[in-house]
Amino acid sequence: MKIEIKYTGSILNLPSRVADLAPTVSKEDLQTIICLFGYSEYYSSFENAIPLIAEKLTISCEDVKGSLAFWAKAGVISVDGLGEFEAKMITDTSSNGMPSYTGAQIEAYIAKNKRIGELFKECQDLLGKTFNKHDYDNVINLKEYYRFSSAYILLLLAHCVDIGKTNWAYIRKLASEFYDNGIDTYKKLETHFADRKNEKSLEYKIRKLFGIGEREFIKTERAVFEKWIENGIDFELIGLAYEITIEKTGKSSPRYANKIIENWMSSGIKTAEEAKEAQSKYKSKQREETFDADDFFEAALKRSYSDMEDDD
Repeated sequence: MKIEIKYTGSILNLPSRVADLAPTVSKEDLQTIICLFGYSEYYSSFENAIPLIAEKLTISCEDVKGSLAFWAKAGVISVDGLGEFEAKMITDTSSNGMPSYTGAQIEAYIAKNKRIGELFKECQDLLGKTFNKHDYDNVINLKEYYRFSSAYILLLLAHCVDIGKTNWAYIRKLASEFYDNGIDTYKKLETHFADRKNEKSLEYKIRKLFGIGEREFIKTERAVFEKWIENGIDFELIGLAYEITIEKTGKSSPRYANKIIENWMSSGIKTAEEAKEAQSKYKSKQREETFDADDFFEAALKRSYSDMEDDD
């Protein structure tokens, strides 16, 4: 089916760079750039555009400023005096290299953006503490420096609470790793955590199956198990390989089980059902070959008897 674009009324012309960045930017960023390009009167000046766009989109002026700054850095627009605006917001750099804000700036930031105030409250509830300046700095930087959405930040913090690592040094490190690896939207982060949860679940099942318990994996075990987890090997297939390993060797040997799984993979077998079917065919073939051999020996024996009778 072909899509036809109907150009009725005025036309909105956007640089292709906007489409390239669309999967990774926030809803507010997309709304702001569309609104900016849709109304030529907003071009007049940076200062005039901010309240007009904010009113049009019913978002805060701070959100609009942040979005315009983002699109300027992305090379989609140019903004005169952008450096001056950023200098007004950022007054210092903390020891971790991230921007630091004064108490007055934080208060102004919250006052101008109701949703940021709600985000701060939810973050405090998640972390179970009342925020100080350092806490506010870190949340603002997750929002402004990394351009993470509020939902993303809350999911990130919830994960850190779940694993018992709620110090900001760890949270910043995790945020940086995710950002560098392109995990920069809520959907991508949600998918990443779901994948990790599945990996943890599979590791637990493997530990229980091979009787490893809570101890650290030895080098050979880790190499085998990580390969199974990374390749998404079906646990029922692993279980079947384990049963064959015990049957053949009398002991729990991950390396032996891995050889079985590798043979199955090279034969295109990916599920326990396929492996059982292949086993059944193999055993049937063996029985047929044994039967053929018995027939051969019986026929040879009959010929021997016949030869002896002829000699008599």
